[in-house]
Amino acid sequence: MKNLLFLIILFFIISCGTNKDVYWCGDHPCINKKEKKAYFEKTMIVEIKDLKNKNYESDSDISKIIQETQLNETKGNNNAKDLVKQSKLEEKNLAKQIKLKEKRRIKEEKKLAKQIKLKEKKRIKDKKKSSKKKIIVNQKKQLKKVELDTSTVNTEIKLGKFEELVGIITKKNTFRPYPDINDIPN
Repeated sequence: MKNLLFLIILFFIISCGTNKDVYWCGDHPCINKKEKKAYFEKTMIVEIKDLKNKNYESDSDISKIIQETQLNETKGNNNAKDLVKQSKLEEKNLAKQIKLKEKRRIKEEKKLAKQIKLKEKKRIKDKKKSSKKKIIVNQKKQLKKVELDTSTVNTEIKLGKFEELVGIITKKNTFRPYPDINDIPN
């Protein structure tokens, strides 16, 4: 029981201790609870800063303004340097893009020229093939006429010589075209 009473008194002392937290209303500490409540209703934000851990130095407004202007001046110098660097980088990138476009254009021109050459070769080859086919067909027709004429003169049908007849028939039919099975008259 003694220990329980001791604990209760300890908690009571701790809860009654002063709070070193300060409420901030924007850029300055809130003066009282009314200002804090009004600021909260206006912005829905209230910051709490702990004064135990940090020692806030009260800088004068003039020194703050001087520091800000110095920072802005150095940033301005840095910005000018950054702008120069950016413009150089953009020029380099543009030059690279132009070179790449030129290379692509040359590559496409070579490709098209190669395709044209291949088409021309193919056309010439087809032309030669078609002319060779015509010549071969003409030669076959002439051979047919010659063999048919000679075979009819030399054919003597002898009874009992079946092998000779087979040879003569095969010679006649070697140059005949096969009938087109799919050609059905209506």
